[in-house]
Amino acid sequence: MADAVSTQEVECLQALAPPPVFSRKCYCETQSELLSCRDARRSAKMAELLKDQVFMAFTTHAAIVTLKLLLMGPLTGYFRITRKSFVNAEDVPGKTAEDKKKMLKPNEDVERVRRCHQNDLENIIPFVFISLLYTLTAPPLSTALIHFRIFTVSRFCHTISYILALPQPSRGLSYVAGVGATVSMGVQVLLKVLVL
Repeated sequence: MADAVSTQEVECLQALAPPPVFSRKCYCETQSELLSCRDARRSAKMAELLKDQVFMAFTTHAAIVTLKLLLMGPLTGYFRITRKSFVNAEDVPGKTAEDKKKMLKPNEDVERVRRCHQNDLENIIPFVFISLLYTLTAPPLSTALIHFRIFTVSRFCHTISYILALPQPSRGLSYVAGVGATVSMGVQVLLKVLVL
């Protein structure tokens, strides 16, 4: 019986012990040792997170849509320059006052790209936030990839259909698909961790 108790005690102590990665400094005598111990634990947790396939998929798709969002600014600038449609008088190249007034009028192509950029801001930021929360709930990789891919493809389809003025319902369907993926992830997060 004594052997069984000691075996149980050993198993209990092993279960409560930190993983080997964290045991670099078990006894922290000074504040600097305590900080280095905490840094080692944080680094180990981050390394573990970066090995998670769902987190890697989230990171990939979040980076893709964020870069797409960032590229919409230069695209708007390109359309402003090529269509000679500026918002501020100081942006108009040295012309007469009458020429400047003509260039300060809105252009439909520029406004179309600007509205597309605005729509990206309204959709990509919530996607990144909600999909990060969704990733933390440890969903199956296949389900997470479906959500991330639907959103990413829908944003590119939305941009193409908006800029090229493709007939509806192309833009509407791509918008609904992206919002649907984000809402689906948000609902799944709430179902998993709802605490009121």
